[in-house]
Amino acid sequence: MSDEVRSGLPMVLPEPASEVEALKARLAVAEQREEAVRMVLRALIASLRPFGFDKKRFKRCIFEEGQDTPDEGPASSRHAVLHQEGRRVLREAR
Repeated sequence: MSDEVRSGLPMVLPEPASEVEALKARLAVAEQREEAVRMVLRALIASLRPFGFDKKRFKRCIFEEGQDTPDEGPASSRHAVLHQEGRRVLREAR
C-alpha cells in the first residue's frame, strides 16, 4: 500500500544534487545573517559608555559595517539585518 499513489498523481521527488545546493545556499545566507547580528552586538558594545549609550557612535559603527558589506551574494543579506536590528536598538534606547 505504501507504493500506491493516493491522489492519483505521481509523486515528484526533487533531484538530490539541486536540493543539496539549495540547502547550502540557505545555510550561507543564514550564516551571513548571524554574522550581521554579531556586528550589531559589537557596535552596541563599542557604543556603551560609563554614563550611557552613544547613539552617534553606534550609528557610525553600523554605517561602517554596511559600507564593508558586499552588494551581491549571500553576504548582501547582512544589509537588511544591519538595518532592522540597528533600528531596533535605537528604538529601544530612547
